[in-house]
Amino acid sequence: MDVELLHDLRLSLQLIQASAQMLQLSGNGGEARGYLDALLEGAAQMGQLLDGALKRREARETGPVELMGCLRALCRRCRDYAAARGVDVTLSGNVDALTLASDGDVLSRVILNLVMNAIRFSPPRGSVAVRCTALGDFAEIAVTDVGPGIAPERLPYIFLRGETDGGQGYGLPAAMEGARRLGGSLSACSRPGEGSTFTLRLPVRGRMVS
Repeated sequence: MDVELLHDLRLSLQLIQASAQMLQLSGNGGEARGYLDALLEGAAQMGQLLDGALKRREARETGPVELMGCLRALCRRCRDYAAARGVDVTLSGNVDALTLASDGDVLSRVILNLVMNAIRFSPPRGSVAVRCTALGDFAEIAVTDVGPGIAPERLPYIFLRGETDGGQGYGLPAAMEGARRLGGSLSACSRPGEGSTFTLRLPVRGRMVS
């Protein structure tokens, strides 16, 4: 859940609590008072849950992620699926280790989406290359396949929801949203018959965008 939404929910809850407290102070008794007490108790419990969710989310946003270790683990997870389809997955980079201030869960979902998508569209005996490049204040993760590629007229639309054209670009809108939340960007380069490359560009230091 986005931080802005959590804050909005907490604000709405505070307004409900304030209204219930005013009714409680107005002197209504009997059965109405019992309902008000139950309402305030439930609102207090919801407030505690929202506060806990905000604290957990804020802690996740500042957590360091070792990017190369994350990429190695994700590629290992994909290799059995790739092997069953006759596809080879390789990982390379210009650094042995690189730490990002990022959300590891979101980062893993974005990269896994890109790698699995590349495997899915690679032919038997094909290959998927994952490369991490450190570029000063940024890091780039490029995922390249040797699949059928994407037609030029389709390329501008592959990150839009509902524009998958027979399965092509599956999950890419979600990957783009994840890249945005990480404060980065996602782009694609492709030619029919020559495969595709998806490049995730991320700040080395920074906070997530909600």
